[in-house]
Amino acid sequence: MTTTLAPDLQARVDTLTALAATPGAEVYVPADELDLEAWNHVGDPLCEALITLMRERKLMGGDLYANARRLETEGVAEAVAFFKDVETIPSWLDFDALHLGATMARRNPIGMIFGMHGGLPYTYIDPSTAEVMGATGRFARGGDYERRFWETATGFVGALDVEGMKPGGERWIQWVRIRFLHTMIRLGIHRSGRWARGDVATPISQVASAGTAHIFGYYRVNIIRYFGGPVSDAEADSFNLMWRWVARIEGSNNQLLGRTREEQYALQAANHEFLYGKSTKAATLTADLIRGSASMKAFPLSARMHAAVVRNIMQPKMLELLPLHDVPTDLGVKRDLRSQALISVLAFVLRNVHQVIRIPLVRSLYDRYSMRILEGVVNKGLGGVKPEYRGTPVAGTPTDEGARPAA
Repeated sequence: MTTTLAPDLQARVDTLTALAATPGAEVYVPADELDLEAWNHVGDPLCEALITLMRERKLMGGDLYANARRLETEGVAEAVAFFKDVETIPSWLDFDALHLGATMARRNPIGMIFGMHGGLPYTYIDPSTAEVMGATGRFARGGDYERRFWETATGFVGALDVEGMKPGGERWIQWVRIRFLHTMIRLGIHRSGRWARGDVATPISQVASAGTAHIFGYYRVNIIRYFGGPVSDAEADSFNLMWRWVARIEGSNNQLLGRTREEQYALQAANHEFLYGKSTKAATLTADLIRGSASMKAFPLSARMHAAVVRNIMQPKMLELLPLHDVPTDLGVKRDLRSQALISVLAFVLRNVHQVIRIPLVRSLYDRYSMRILEGVVNKGLGGVKPEYRGTPVAGTPTDEGARPAA
């Protein structure tokens, strides 16, 4: 489905697309000058150019990352530009500042695991994101929810390895593969001709991608606090900084991320309010998440209790940036005061039990072994089969195949 934008909007989109196609660009504007309408029509031109070329050259089989690197060594412009972008360290990033937040998160496995209960539905506040999730089907009823859950958890846990998140590191490469995946999905949706929101956004837009910095940063810190107890402001800022870096690896333009905590907060508040919309698809996906979580051995709770978790951790004081919206109700999660009270009691107990971390010996053991434990849990959930982050089929058509020859 082809959409023609108004000339003025198209011109603004073209300008921002050119900015997004400039490797590592840092051009900042105040939140009230950010052109969210135009940015919502911009995808990831650098990665799209690379994946399109790889499809044309029949390089979508095997190891996509290795294939892309080979093109870079051959001096292919699309590959050179892409890796220049994803390897550029923004002026606002200090890797040494990331250790505090990573250590905090490793000490809070329960809060980390339950982060998906809020993080995923939070992304559904954007009707376009909900449409994309529905198009791929993996988090929907009938999809492979558990496998998709643990694949996502792999990236979340991997981001706690600060050294591995530096350009060229194993965890960084994992997130580059996820950027390839997102681009393959975007291009696949466009090729399907079934994108009905072209007047509003492109699939997995710059605005949607950048919005994850707060969702998986400060918001997940609030979930960790809910289940695990105190987190210092310094730890929260450190953890959030990693997720601003992840958003940058994923292709989000620096203009949408900001340079400081204050800039990011203002930009993200404008971002989330702009994206917010109630949709049937979002409610369906949230219900699927609740059912899917209840079916997993890792969460020995009923669907009713999982719904209570979602309601409790998606209250305005937890979300921070959407104070005027009843988000869980808009996502179709009904109030259940008894179940919500039980979850509140459970969270209170867990917070108190977690105080054992204050004992120096226990804290030392956690710091030494927690990453290994988290990775063990995720690996068990994956059945020992590592995620490949291949192109998820859209409308029944693979998105990681080479271009078909013309008829």
